[in-house]
Amino acid sequence: MTSLLRFRTRIALPAALALSLAGLSLTGCASGEPGSTKPGGSSPTSSAVNSDVTLVSLNFMPETLTVSARDTVTWVNGESITHTITSGAFSDVDETTGLRGSETSDGLFDERLGQKGGTFSYTFETAGTYPYFCDIHDGMNATVVVEEG
Repeated sequence: MTSLLRFRTRIALPAALALSLAGLSLTGCASGEPGSTKPGGSSPTSSAVNSDVTLVSLNFMPETLTVSARDTVTWVNGESITHTITSGAFSDVDETTGLRGSETSDGLFDERLGQKGGTFSYTFETAGTYPYFCDIHDGMNATVVVEEG
């Protein structure tokens, strides 16, 4: 009985350690960006080197994207759940949870991405700040900043 217990301990302890380390390494992937502090902190930002926004872990990544006028932004659903890309204002975002209190669609675009790998593209012609959100998930809020090109 003692040798069986030692055998199980020799197998179980390294396996538990390996699973713990794997879990720690995956934790950094959940935010999509190193150093991301969402919700409640500063948001990851990206410029037009890559004009794709990925929907993953109930987030738009990056949360703020800066592009030039006449650039096309493509949103890619990285999850197997449905999301929307809905243009318009959002407000009353809780700093602790990241959940918005209200939103108002402006009709510029409103696309439903129902499957993993689904995409939607939009070309921003005019400089300005374009907030958007997922109409289904109150914590998914983001912005495209368009600069003169």
